[in-house]
Amino acid sequence: MPSNQHTRNKKQVYINLKLIDGNEELTSMIVYENQSSEEIKRLLTRKCDIMDDSLILKLRNYRGSVIPFSYQSLESNTRDEPFSLEAVKPHSTLPLDDRSIENDATYSIEDRVRGISNRISALEKAIIELPDRRHAKIEEDLKQINGQVTFLLQKMDLSGVKNWEGMFKKHPLW
Repeated sequence: MPSNQHTRNKKQVYINLKLIDGNEELTSMIVYENQSSEEIKRLLTRKCDIMDDSLILKLRNYRGSVIPFSYQSLESNTRDEPFSLEAVKPHSTLPLDDRSIENDATYSIEDRVRGISNRISALEKAIIELPDRRHAKIEEDLKQINGQVTFLLQKMDLSGVKNWEGMFKKHPLW
């Protein structure tokens, strides 16, 4: 029995025990602040009548996330949203309920696959259009170069008529 100093730092938690054979049992227990995780685990095994030491215990919150056996992680809860204690053999798990799997992950994967498929389709179309686009780009560049060469030829013709007469047109007075 815990002393009076420990009774004020306690939490009552509800736990739904799930076994491999499909049986479920709802139980409640009080967890004290000074209890170690091993003590909490031993208390759970005694409370739920788990005699097989080879079973692995997995404690999950109401969202299905695995949580540690510690006073800090065990929040007070209600009968409507109990913790789930799974007792399974090593390297095995309990089958998941259909409603426990979030569809957001499925939708996210489908969106990624759809996005990749759209990108592949766009690339396939671009590959077909690539020779035509390359030809149009080359023609555009040739027209631009032709215009620049014509401009340079006109400038050279204008500058070729005059001869250089020196720096001064009149003789200086010195």
